[in-house]
Formats: sequence, C-alpha cells, structure tokens
Amino acid sequence: RDVGTITSLWDANMDMLSTTLINLFDPSWPIRSRSIPRPPHYVGGDAKVVHSIVTEGCVIEGEVENSVLSSSAKVGKGAKVLYSVLMPGAVVEDNAVVEYSILGENTVVKSGAHVGAPPDGSDAWGVATCGPNIEIRQGAEVPAGAMIYKSEEV
Repeated sequence: RDVGTITSLWDANMDMLSTTLINLFDPSWPIRSRSIPRPPHYVGGDAKVVHSIVTEGCVIEGEVENSVLSSSAKVGKGAKVLYSVLMPGAVVEDNAVVEYSILGENTVVKSGAHVGAPPDGSDAWGVATCGPNIEIRQGAEVPAGAMIYKSEEV
C-alpha cells in the first residue's frame, strides 16, 4: 500500500487491525523486521485495551481503542488513545486525549491536552499529525487535520 500521505499512512495502520485485509499471522507471508529488544508491554490494572496492536516496551495505564502503538509508547492514567497511531517512544500523559491522530517518534502530549477529533463529514476534517520530538503543552487543543511540527506551534 502506498503510504505517501498522512491519510494513507493512517489508513495502512488501521488496516493492520483487520484480519480480513491483512493477516499479520499468515505463515506464508512472513514479516521481517529489525526490532530493538524491549521488555514486554505492560497493561495496568485499571487500563483498557480494545482491538489494538500494542508492541514491546509499551506501558498502558489508560484506555487504548482501535489503535496501533509502536515500541515504548506510553499512555497515562485517565488518558484515551482512540483510532490513532503512536510511533516509537510517543507519550500520552495522564488525562490527555488523542483521537484520529498520528503522533511522531518521542512526541509528548502533556496532561489534559486533546489532539484530533472524530470525522465530522466535512471536507476540512483530517487526521491530526504531531511530528517527532515535540511537546504538546498541557491543556492544548490540536484540531482535526492539524499538522504540528514544532512545540511552540501549539
């Protein structure tokens, strides 16, 4: 699949959640990758994970639904990650919400921030994107379709 646009990258990750489109367990189509060894993922006692891919080293204390979490991603207590892709080392702090978004490598969404929004049927809607190595400040609102690549943009 072509992943040359933000939307196609998000779509390709969401496709991995469907066993009818891509079967990640098909022995006739092996997946070859070079992964850095990490500890197993951890899901806290009050956490909730539904229909998601959670890779090694992730720590989940909040809610993750219909999402793909790359290695060492973290989701804090009371936080929600819905229909999103978290690249390696991305952090969603306590009580933050990330929905219909892609968070770049090592990006931190501070407590109480809200990134993205569900589709609203308008032409203006799109997947929110936060580039690598940035910080979304506490309580910030990042709208659907936003493309944030510097911490001071939020």
